[in-house]
Amino acid sequence: MLSDNIKRLRSAAGLSQEELAGELHVVRQTVSKWEKGLSVPDADMLIALSRALGCSPAELLGAAVEEEGWARTDELAGQLAELNARLAEQLEKNRRLRRILSIAAVAAACLALLVQLLPRLHSFFTGLYLSRANGGIIGGADGPTAIYITGSGPSWPVLVIFSALLVLGILGLFRTRKR
Repeated sequence: MLSDNIKRLRSAAGLSQEELAGELHVVRQTVSKWEKGLSVPDADMLIALSRALGCSPAELLGAAVEEEGWARTDELAGQLAELNARLAEQLEKNRRLRRILSIAAVAAACLALLVQLLPRLHSFFTGLYLSRANGGIIGGADGPTAIYITGSGPSWPVLVIFSALLVLGILGLFRTRKR
């Protein structure tokens, strides 16, 4: 595979990614992406890469080394097109998976926020109804009375966590949309 060949030939030439990137006038991350198989060089860069590594473009692409030198340009273009098509397919699968995960995160966050906020809304509206019905009086007693007030409000750390999850999910949806 191209990525393995680039890494092997670069190491054999005694070059670091930084040094090879300098020779090719690209950033080190570009060489790293080539070696990880996350991207492939275009035809012109493949030729420059093969010159920097002291091999033929065919050897970089994994073809057997020819005695006469460089492989035909048509063949190289075809192999690069095939590599680019595979890479594009892999990137599309990854985009779809990230999109599904973003949708799941948004749905889970909305459900969790709803579960956290429903008791608060219920007690608010129930309190409004009771205060109107009794003229503002909650209750009374003739003697000493202990009043216990319990809250059924949301847990604030949980609200913050699920709100952040909701925001991250929405950002994920925007980042994975088709353009």
